[in-house]
Amino acid sequence: MSGQLSERTAVPPGSSRQFWADLRWRGAPVGVPWLVALLMLVVSVILYPSSIGFGGLATMTPLLGVLIIASLGQSLVIGTGGIDLSVSSVVTVVGVIFVLEAGTPGGSIPLALVYSLAAGLVCGVVNGVLVEYLALSPLVSTLATGQIMAGLANIWYGGGANRLAVPPDWRSFTGSTFGRGISYLLLAATVLVVLAGVVLSYTAVGRRLTAASTSPKAGRYQGIAVRRYRAATYVLASLLYSVAGVFLVGSIGTPTLSLGDVYQLSTIVVVVLGGAALSGGRLHPGATMAGALFLSLINQDVAATGAAAGTQGVIQGAVLVLAMLATSIGALRMLLRRRRGSTAPS
Repeated sequence: MSGQLSERTAVPPGSSRQFWADLRWRGAPVGVPWLVALLMLVVSVILYPSSIGFGGLATMTPLLGVLIIASLGQSLVIGTGGIDLSVSSVVTVVGVIFVLEAGTPGGSIPLALVYSLAAGLVCGVVNGVLVEYLALSPLVSTLATGQIMAGLANIWYGGGANRLAVPPDWRSFTGSTFGRGISYLLLAATVLVVLAGVVLSYTAVGRRLTAASTSPKAGRYQGIAVRRYRAATYVLASLLYSVAGVFLVGSIGTPTLSLGDVYQLSTIVVVVLGGAALSGGRLHPGATMAGALFLSLINQDVAATGAAAGTQGVIQGAVLVLAMLATSIGALRMLLRRRRGSTAPS
């Protein structure tokens, strides 16, 4: 609360700086990412009116929901100053495991969900132990576990996964829409975002997790089991990737062994678009959701132009660089402002 009050009283009331400060909530830039995302929405509607039609929304919103869920997991890890490069492999393996159990004669969707979530849980535990308890590089550790999972999937299932289909019941469930074609997967993702925001901000567990992520040294002084909470972010992230994987496979219908490849970079781009620094710090799930909306709109607009498939990757890389530059410039301006304030005569 004191941090929030100091932020509001540091600028003159009614000034433009006060306006931008009001768009921040508990130290996280929430309003700015949403303004940018909504501006992108307006541009998309003007250039490609069909993007808000039934067909456009029915195509975009399921994948937007999946991207939000996967990016929410990535944001938890990036909040600790780490990074999770196992996301693509978890999404792929979980999707394949789900369809191999549920898509075979006599298969069970509930059992497939259990197997899928268990696979993600194992990967998250391994990542957490390697990074937080063995002090290995998060980049190398998560990339290695992801490669192991992808390799095992290829050995166990090979190309057979390409010939399996998602059960009609699950495809119908994940393909359900309301209104103008808005997917219920987007609604589910929104619920998860709200739940994550409430837990992180208003519960003791969430506040400890935030403290362990943003200021480990201070957290240790407060008696918080910092390593345990930071390791838990990898577990929670993998569980969210697993949820994204089973939803994605339902939306696509037939999984491949490259099912989750697109989420390797896109989740990082989304989190940075939400105002996060890759060095770690406080995050807000709502800002991550705004970043996902912005990136999804760009992808849809690029697809509408008929550009080559690789164009999306080029644009995502460029957006990531620009977003990181904007974040760095913003952090530098804040640092200079604080230094000027500390040296001002009292």
